[in-house]
Amino acid sequence: MSSRWALSGRIVTMAAEGDVITSGTIFIEDNRIAAVVPKGQTAPAGFEAVVPVATGGTIYPGLIELHNHLSYNILPLWQVPQPYGNRDQWQNAKSYKTSVTGPMSAIALADDGSLLPALVRYVEAKCMVAGTTTSQGITLSNWSGTIHKYYKGALRAAEIGSPPDLPRAHSKIPDIDAQDWAKFDKELKSSSCFLLHLSEGIDVKAHSHFLALRNPSGDWAIEPSLAGIHCTALDATDFGTMAENHAKVVWSPLSNLLLYGKTTDVAAARTAGLTIALGSDWSPSGSKNLLGELKAAKVVSAHFNLGFSDYDIVSMTTRNPAAILKWDGKLGTIAAGKFADLLVVKGVTGDPYAHLIKSREQDVVLVTIGGRPRYGTKTIMQKAGGSGEALKIGSSARVIDFSSPDQDPGIEKVTLAEATTRLKAALGNLGTLQARSLAMSDSIARGTVSRTGWRLALDEQFGNNVQLRPRLEYNGVRTGPDLAATAVADEPLHPIKLDGLTVAGDTVFLDTLKNEANLPPGIATAIAAFY
Repeated sequence: MSSRWALSGRIVTMAAEGDVITSGTIFIEDNRIAAVVPKGQTAPAGFEAVVPVATGGTIYPGLIELHNHLSYNILPLWQVPQPYGNRDQWQNAKSYKTSVTGPMSAIALADDGSLLPALVRYVEAKCMVAGTTTSQGITLSNWSGTIHKYYKGALRAAEIGSPPDLPRAHSKIPDIDAQDWAKFDKELKSSSCFLLHLSEGIDVKAHSHFLALRNPSGDWAIEPSLAGIHCTALDATDFGTMAENHAKVVWSPLSNLLLYGKTTDVAAARTAGLTIALGSDWSPSGSKNLLGELKAAKVVSAHFNLGFSDYDIVSMTTRNPAAILKWDGKLGTIAAGKFADLLVVKGVTGDPYAHLIKSREQDVVLVTIGGRPRYGTKTIMQKAGGSGEALKIGSSARVIDFSSPDQDPGIEKVTLAEATTRLKAALGNLGTLQARSLAMSDSIARGTVSRTGWRLALDEQFGNNVQLRPRLEYNGVRTGPDLAATAVADEPLHPIKLDGLTVAGDTVFLDTLKNEANLPPGIATAIAAFY
């Protein structure tokens, strides 16, 4: 028996600029959109008796994020101590190790089995309460290190997809393939989408990562599947090369500015004809969520006179990432036959694209994934037939549904409230966890781990036998980090606070942002003005 329901409001299809239905209804059957009908027109066959849920809001495609390190999103914004030239430099900073890698290693390695499900629950909620319906998955591995799999929750994961409709993206390369030009190029050729960090930083060393993609014969290891994350060291000529090879770019403006004081020349990328998507990166050096990164992109575009319209910026979180993933036939715009991944925000007046950029987490009325109401106000969720756990965003009652029929049975089902309690306790007890994690790290190194179960595989730390970026040679030198220099130091860890679920519920986020030394003057204040 099929599930049929409908919701009404202002509909922003994102099919083209200005393609907006001022008042209309989206009819949903099972996981797909059955029809999109302007007010006053007849409901499609089979929906005659369906009473639409009146949202009183503006409906957009669900937001799609192509760059995040979800596991780290329990950590608060790092106070970056100085401007850096490339990523290898900040990864070696003592405060980074005590604020980011140290705490995450302690969480991952000292986990007694209670923290992993709590972390997964919390970071998934952080995405959904801000309208994100697809992000990048969390990597898990078993204790023997021989199996890798992805957590499968309510949120869509780019690396899981839903083949054949939504082909899975790749974001990690086996060590050997990341260091061998021919094998790396073969990996790219065999993938529909490969999300890889590329030339992170602004100096010559960061630029060398891009130049290393060219072999001695002059051929580039750049394929249509390649979506280069960051690309901050690239110039107009480089973007021309990427465009000739039909590659794409994923932009994280706030993170770029926090670390380097500069951001990607996305104006040159656009001029070259590259498709650009947006990603918030992670909470230690980025926006709290993709809804926040929309604001950062708007502010940065205005500050540097990049010329992106509000439609362009919203496209970077909807139609563009769907096209990069090769999911555009099924997601990224609102049309009959597509999956019903939808975001509804309060209000129906003003420019529809600026409206989304200005919206805050407390303005999110409803989020559906695959036609299923996953998050929203208590009233709208009830009308839509949704159910789940109660929570508050600001002073407003919300309901969130994490249930997943095909979730791994070995992963504990934990509420958001319980997850929050566990994570707060763990982050407040990092000294004890650190001692346990060092002992576990030693056991893993000696191959004496006999424990069963799942642990977190941290994707921004080394020794996982996977790379997030190519490590090809340039001028006889292997690009990439000095693994010995970037090893996690065992400086004593001190308690830190769990990062707030939303900006509305975080009393320190905006103050920390305003005190970030590398942000150009006015950026933090302009972002804060949205809240």
